[in-house]
Amino acid sequence: MVYIVDDDTDDLELLQEALVRNSYKGPVRTAINGLQLMRELSNSTAQRPPDVIVLDLNMPLKNGFQVLEEIKVHPSLHDIPIIILTASTNKNDEIRCFELGCKFFFQKPHTMPDYNPIVAMVKQFVN
Repeated sequence: MVYIVDDDTDDLELLQEALVRNSYKGPVRTAINGLQLMRELSNSTAQRPPDVIVLDLNMPLKNGFQVLEEIKVHPSLHDIPIIILTASTNKNDEIRCFELGCKFFFQKPHTMPDYNPIVAMVKQFVN
């Protein structure tokens, strides 16, 4: 399962569409902020965790940095691969995300074909 976390519904839809265009047929869940994601992950302890999380950085209530920190210290969640997909162009944000344990860091694309490398990375983690 792929979990996409972004407060911009257009960005959520674009990534979901890119997954479908690239033959991903598995389940996709979404959250509009980090607080919602963490609540859902905590409430679904009996369920299998997501195969991968695609996470935006700049969100209300709980941002991507906070989520990354929480997941990486959580005993049953810390092995979930996290891919950052953000509008940030700040190199320090990228460095910090890798220090916190993300697997990949991408800037949000402007065209649908530019999503293909991101989807390829996502699909690497899906069982």
